[in-house]
Amino acid sequence: MEAKKLLLTKEAADVLRVSEEYLRCLIRQKKITAYKEGRRGGYRIPLKEIDNYIENRYREK
Repeated sequence: MEAKKLLLTKEAADVLRVSEEYLRCLIRQKKITAYKEGRRGGYRIPLKEIDNYIENRYREK
């Protein structure tokens, strides 16, 4: 079984070179799928979701 690579909010924002707040907006708009860990924990974002978002952005242009 292959383990899924999960990124924290800050790590995913760094990969996309956007602010953490902008990344949270993308998650709320359902442009990136993520889940929250715990009550106060940040988001966990699968690396595949980041790749999918980048691919979709290039297709739009």
